[in-house]
Formats: sequence, C-alpha cells, structure tokens
Amino acid sequence: MAEGQGQRVTFKCRTNSSWPIFVCGNVRELGGWSADAALAMQSQDTQPNGHDWSGTVLLQHGVTVEYKFIMKTDRGVVWEIGENRRYTVIPEDHMISDVFRD
Repeated sequence: MAEGQGQRVTFKCRTNSSWPIFVCGNVRELGGWSADAALAMQSQDTQPNGHDWSGTVLLQHGVTVEYKFIMKTDRGVVWEIGENRRYTVIPEDHMISDVFRD
C-alpha cells in the first residue's frame, strides 16, 4: 500500500497472561491468517491482574478486516475463543481496545 492510501489503526488488548500477544487477520498487514506473519504487539503496561498490549498498522480505507488476537506460548499458538472480530477501516486514526477471550 502506498503512503497516504491508508489509515493507522492501533489494536490494544488486555490479557491475564504475560505471553506475547499478536493480531492475526484476513489481510496481509495482519498476516493473512498465518500466525507466523501476525502483527506483533508490544507490552505497554503490567497491571496486578494482567498485561496491556498495543500494536499499530496501516490499513486501507473502507476495508473490513476480520481478526483475532493470538498468544504465543511455550506450548504453541493459542487463538482466542469466539467468533472473528471485525472492523471496517474509517478515514481517521482509530484505536480498537479489547480483552483477550480465553
């Protein structure tokens, strides 16, 4: 995607674990459903009951993205439970804040 053709979207996720969190989804920028290519999130804050994670990506306006948060542990990749999450990219910077569903 050429510069200026997309919008910054920041994903935030709270977990009860310290394992690294990633965003994996149906678009190339989120790994195309490949856990190995998912967007890595950075630990933002450690709370008494968990961790806050954040990652920012440039996505094309108007695209509807399906995604899930994944956790990479010493036993492999753990996908959050439930249906895929969905977001349609709007023409302004946006932040999506969720909790890892386990």
